[in-house]
Amino acid sequence: MSTIPQHLIDEVRLASDVVALVSDYVTLKKSGRNFFGLCPFHPEKSPSFSVNPDKQIFHCFGCGVGGNAFTFVQRQQGISFPEAVRLLAKRAGIAIPEPEAEDATAAKEKDALYFVNNLAAEFFQQMLFNEAGRPAREYMHKRGFNDEALQKFGIGYAPQKWEELTQYAAKKSVNLDVMVMAGLINKRDSDSSRGSGHYDRFRHRVMFPIYNLAGSVVAFGGRRLVDDEDSPKYLNSPETPIYHKGTVLYGLYQGREAVKAADRVIVVEGYLDLMRMHLCGFQNAVATSGTALTEQQARLILRYTKNVTLLFDSDTAGQSATLRGADILVENGLAVAVAIPPGGTGDDPDSFLAKHPAAEMQQILQKAPPLLEFKILNGVVAKTAEKDPVAQRTAQLRSIAETLARVQNGLERQALVHNMAERLRIDEAVLWEEVSRLRRAQYPRSSNRRGVLERRGGSEAASSSALAAAGRSYTERCRAAEEELIRIMVLHAGAARFIFSFMRVEDFHDPEMRALAGVFHRLWDDGVLRETTGYVDAENLLQYFTEPQQAEFVSRTFHAYTVPAGGENGAEDEEQTPALEIDYRRWSADCMARLLRLKKQEDVQSLREQLKAREKSGGDVAELMQQFIEYQEQLKRIRPESFLEA
Repeated sequence: MSTIPQHLIDEVRLASDVVALVSDYVTLKKSGRNFFGLCPFHPEKSPSFSVNPDKQIFHCFGCGVGGNAFTFVQRQQGISFPEAVRLLAKRAGIAIPEPEAEDATAAKEKDALYFVNNLAAEFFQQMLFNEAGRPAREYMHKRGFNDEALQKFGIGYAPQKWEELTQYAAKKSVNLDVMVMAGLINKRDSDSSRGSGHYDRFRHRVMFPIYNLAGSVVAFGGRRLVDDEDSPKYLNSPETPIYHKGTVLYGLYQGREAVKAADRVIVVEGYLDLMRMHLCGFQNAVATSGTALTEQQARLILRYTKNVTLLFDSDTAGQSATLRGADILVENGLAVAVAIPPGGTGDDPDSFLAKHPAAEMQQILQKAPPLLEFKILNGVVAKTAEKDPVAQRTAQLRSIAETLARVQNGLERQALVHNMAERLRIDEAVLWEEVSRLRRAQYPRSSNRRGVLERRGGSEAASSSALAAAGRSYTERCRAAEEELIRIMVLHAGAARFIFSFMRVEDFHDPEMRALAGVFHRLWDDGVLRETTGYVDAENLLQYFTEPQQAEFVSRTFHAYTVPAGGENGAEDEEQTPALEIDYRRWSADCMARLLRLKKQEDVQSLREQLKAREKSGGDVAELMQQFIEYQEQLKRIRPESFLEA
């Protein structure tokens, strides 16, 4: 697959002044050499968002986001790196050639799909507001949605006739094969009584266009206007090259600024739920369009906030759907609360707000308990077994353990397990055992990584009970040292050469750190980081990190480990220099020694358990005991100097 040439990326970067770019979104005021303003990525009252015109980077001292012009556009527009490059190139008047061969075909195909979906959206909206659309307008008005609300969300009407959209597209000389690919029309079977040709897929339905974050229509959901057992209540677009239902959230395009301002997203289920929430002032709501939440949607939410309130139907099925998606959010580091309309009447957010003032919904949202608290207070999972108290209790405990197993932060998980055991009045060790069992099933450790640390440290055999007792997985215990190694490479030009003489990228177990290590290894391998002394230039380094989260880590490191040249209270317009005048080789050696100890501790614990099992079975433990003693001695001999002497 072809990419944008590096020389063009460099040309666009050099032509894109970050101060001018940010000024389109933020009111900046100069202070010393830098410019300051209110952060566009989190709500604040005092300016903490800094833009450095010399280094062409930005950094928020409040929320920690940072990067260069590309990163800013990616975060602000919710687009990929190539899209950001093309957007800034267009702004700067720089021509970026279209991709060739199969990439050009794919790009043209996507462009065609965007075109026909937007064409269909215009057609449906026109139909809604003419005489043919009267039934759809009356239906929506009866549900409490005025014309302004309909226009805000681009609501339309698919006519009842079989070929209205097909004929409209044909008159516009649109390729009908693209319309078929988009799921807007279907081909007739050869033996159809109506003859050959095409017919509209959506007929006599209220149409809900689904927008991507760039504001383009990528799909539709259509609600039928008459009861018809042979027709689904909702008919949705199929998946296409521009639409994957698990990667889109309905209403996020309209509500993303409100989500950022509130630092919270409210997740509802249906199109009408979402529209009602926005109409009643809850602009930070999005909808799943009736599907289970996915990991991609969780990552999408993380671009704007870490706080989620799930708001679904008050019936049992609605609550069960809530719980199915909640654990995916927890796994991705989101703080989840659960709100359910009261009464047990089966109200969804739309019907509840149609009968109650918005202030009552606001109270429900404000009182929404955290997910684990909700599982304690609400026996949703166990209702199918409510006649059997033992089964009910078991189902509740299993559901809670499943959520605990998804918590990625080891310290947080340890505190939560302790708290849940006390709240539920069960043995903490029993709860730990179940959580650990679930984590082993969900996150099996790879057995094929063999870097220099492993060769120095022995096998990677792990003790599950030891991890449970510590409350942290092996990966999590490695993260602190791995983070430090990445920070060292961010700050010191010669660090990558030294570190990768002992480690491989695969030796970084934390996925985020491994991805960052991969970038540094590529830069070292390509000769970008060949210097053996000196400090890394922030602007030059940031251009190689095309993922906003990675750029944020690099930016945060620069700003955390640097102070003005005049000291902490030095003049603002002086160049910044690394605050830690430390030998990066010694610093790196300390980190690698810590990682080596962790590996050896895993080996020791594994042998300890094997000894217990062998003794319990009455077998001979002499050989294992000798190996155990050797491992203990090896553990004592691990020291940073061994890396410095190599």
